[in-house]
Amino acid sequence: KRIREFLGKLNEWKNTDELLPTNFIESKNLKRTGKAGIFAGSLELAKEGNISIKQNKLFDDVFIKENK
Repeated sequence: KRIREFLGKLNEWKNTDELLPTNFIESKNLKRTGKAGIFAGSLELAKEGNISIKQNKLFDDVFIKENK
């Protein structure tokens, strides 16, 4: 749901961490949960063909971009 709010605004590669709600960033446990949720949602949207996902190196940040 959170990623779908950004659809139409993801013209450039965006770090998935930037999509976390502000209140999730303040808590270590919520941040981890939020990252997992954003990643799972990203995989589903990529499977549907709505977004692309990239990671430059192993254990590096994950980026998403909307497919046009």
